[in-house]
Amino acid sequence: MLKLSHISTYLGYTVSIITFIFGAIVISGVAFQYVPNQLRITFGVVLMLWGIYRFVFTRIKVRQQNEKDEEE
Repeated sequence: MLKLSHISTYLGYTVSIITFIFGAIVISGVAFQYVPNQLRITFGVVLMLWGIYRFVFTRIKVRQQNEKDEEE
């Protein structure tokens, strides 16, 4: 049976991957071509960093949950 914690974990990984990919798309210039280059690149880098942060945060949360489950 799929627990709520598993759903939030999958959602966290999915959001981080989508955010990272969208940041790469913005940096490459495929999206938002009408935005000035400096602003577009800055926005893309922020999205990619947020995607990495979200991935790491989700991974830490999973590890803590696993350690907690092992203690019980």
